[in-house]
Amino acid sequence: MNKQIKIPFWKHIEELRTRIIRCIIVIIISMIFFMFNKHIVFDLIIFGPSKMNFISYRLLKYITKNIIKYNSNQFFEKDLYIQNRKIFGQFNTYIWTSFIGGIILSFPYISYEFWGFLSPALSKKEKKYSKKIFLMILILFSTGIFFGYFILCPFLIHFSYFFKISNIPKNIFDLSDYISLITNSVLLMGIIFLFPLFIFLLTKMNLITYEFLNKYKKHAFLIKLIIASAITPGDIISTIIVIVPMIILYQISLFISKKNPY
Repeated sequence: MNKQIKIPFWKHIEELRTRIIRCIIVIIISMIFFMFNKHIVFDLIIFGPSKMNFISYRLLKYITKNIIKYNSNQFFEKDLYIQNRKIFGQFNTYIWTSFIGGIILSFPYISYEFWGFLSPALSKKEKKYSKKIFLMILILFSTGIFFGYFILCPFLIHFSYFFKISNIPKNIFDLSDYISLITNSVLLMGIIFLFPLFIFLLTKMNLITYEFLNKYKKHAFLIKLIIASAITPGDIISTIIVIVPMIILYQISLFISKKNPY
């Protein structure tokens, strides 16, 4: 049996504080990187889904025209018009978006620090899987980010632009609303895609079991439906787009909790 050296509680707190400070420093550096590249960040990335030639729109248009054989005119005829109505709206957006971008860019390092804090409590057998777990974090989070940006955001913007209660009011997006939609959708999907990892950790801590997850599968579906409705406008298509990967992730979590690879 491996003998573990007992470390005083205040030492754990000091180490946690040091790691948090390092994470904050990395986030600030990443934030500064985004601030110095605002033309790339905003013109090409943030405002990408607002342009008619965005890759998701071109791909969807190709599919509807050449595969489904349906000519749809429900695509942007020109780039969306986005307005700013607040005095410091653009500056606040500049800072806030750079901060969110800094968190996303720093996520691999934050995960590394978090795992480094937990690793001393793991056995040698468990530590052997640390690289695989770290890789799984990166893959799941990145997949969620790409899903939110290339699939969810275009559908949300498309729905919000074309849905009208009347032809009298014009759909002109406000800058703060548009930025919130992009950042929230992307960041939330990145976190949601980490669900199998959370289940894995809870299973290893004996806080949750396969039997529990399987028994309350229907209740979990209701919770997923509520979450999907909360982060979308509530229309059927957008809700389905979000809930389908959540169902797949839940099934993966069931598989993980049943196999329990350790």
